Amino acid sequence: MLKRSAVVVPAVAALVWLGGPAMASPNQDVFDANDAVWGCSGDTGVELPPYHCINAKSQGSTGVIKVFEPDTRWPVESISTDPKSDTRPCPHDPAATDGTWWSPVAGVWVCHHRP
Repeated sequence: MLKRSAVVVPAVAALVWLGGPAMASPNQDVFDANDAVWGCSGDTGVELPPYHCINAKSQGSTGVIKVFEPDTRWPVESISTDPKSDTRPCPHDPAATDGTWWSPVAGVWVCHHRP
């Protein structure tokens, strides 16, 4: 068992390091087809920028949004309606001027690359 792990672990690490499927944007069609969980731009009642889907099952004031190509900010961002988000660190956006979430519209904060 240990011998096989010694081969598998480096092979998986190499695949991740070289890119593989993890380096591509997720397929928006998969999320858009799952209306029970995801609301995507263009869906009735969903107000999101193009190439974005929001997890409709998120609970509380913070949720998950997926971003797809050709938007270069993929694959993920976080969204919140809690004003305390403005003081939380934002590791998804290394270009954030103060390192925290930012507000694209009043009452909503996101943690992902600014446009």
